[in-house]
Amino acid sequence: MSRLYRLLGIVIAVFCAVYGGQIVRQIMATELTYQSFWHYLVRVFLILGMGIVGVLILSNFSVYNPSEVIGTPPTPEVGFKLSNQLKRITDVGVAIVLLFVLSPILILIPVLIFIIEGYPVFYISKRYISLSNCVSVLKYRTMVRDATSPKYRLRERFMRSGYLDIPLSCEVYTPLGRILERTQLVEILQLFNVLLHGMSLIGNRPLPLDNIKLLQNFKGWEHRFDSPAGLTGITQVVGKHNQSPEQRLELECMYSKLYKSETANIFRCDIWIAYYTVRMLLTGKTLSIEGAKELIRSVSGEE
Repeated sequence: MSRLYRLLGIVIAVFCAVYGGQIVRQIMATELTYQSFWHYLVRVFLILGMGIVGVLILSNFSVYNPSEVIGTPPTPEVGFKLSNQLKRITDVGVAIVLLFVLSPILILIPVLIFIIEGYPVFYISKRYISLSNCVSVLKYRTMVRDATSPKYRLRERFMRSGYLDIPLSCEVYTPLGRILERTQLVEILQLFNVLLHGMSLIGNRPLPLDNIKLLQNFKGWEHRFDSPAGLTGITQVVGKHNQSPEQRLELECMYSKLYKSETANIFRCDIWIAYYTVRMLLTGKTLSIEGAKELIRSVSGEE
C-alpha cells in the first residue's frame, strides 16, 4: 500500500507541475478577458489543491525527527490589528502565487535528489510554530541519510543553547543539499504550512521540542512565540552564525513584541525583512545586529 501512495503522490506532483507550466505559457501568450481570467483562476486553485494532496501523501515517505512531542501552555490571543491582518492576507496571497509559479521546481527538486542522492527525498520534523501548536515541517533532504547518527555528533558540535546552527561546510550536507540550503529552496515546501497551519512568510523559525527545552534556561524565552513562526525572519537576515544565542533570542522577542503591540506596524517590518532576505540571497550581505534592532525600533511606534 505504501508504494501505491508513493506512486500516487508522484503522479499528482508531476501533473501539477506540467499542467501549471502549460497554464503559465497560455497566460503569457494570450490576451486575458474577464471570462478567461476566472477560468484560469479556478484551474489554479484546482492545481494547488491537488498539489497539497500530493505533498501530504509524499510526507509519509520522509525521515522523521525523533523529538518528543508534548502539550504546552497556549499563547495569549492577539486582538484585531490592521497590520497583523495585512500580514496574514499577504502571507496567503504570496504563498498561493509562489506555489503556482514554482510548481515546476517543486517536482524538479525531488526528482534531482532521487537521481543524485537516492531515497528518501524529504525530511520531516515536528516543530512548534507557537507554544500550543506543533506541526510537521516538510523540507527537501539536504543531508546524508544517517545525519542523525551519533557518529556525526551534530548536537554536541553545533547546538548552542537551543539553536542548532550547522554550517554548510559540515560533512553531513550533500553537494545538492548545499545548493538548496544556500538558495533557501529547501524552505519552499513550508508554503503549505503557511496556507494550512497559520505560519507566516516572515517570523521566528519554528523549533523542535528538544531545542525549546534548552531555550527555557533564558528568562522570557516564551515571548519569541508571541508571533506566527515564519520561513525567514529578523535573525535570518543577520545570519545565524553572526550572533550569540542571547542576541538571537533578544531579536526574536523584539520582533514578536511588534506583533503584540498596539502601535507597532509589523507589516512594514516584514517588507523590510523580505527586502534584506532577497539582498542576502543575491549578494550574501547580511544586516548587522544593531541594524536589525534599529529596524525594529523604527516601526515600533514608540517615541
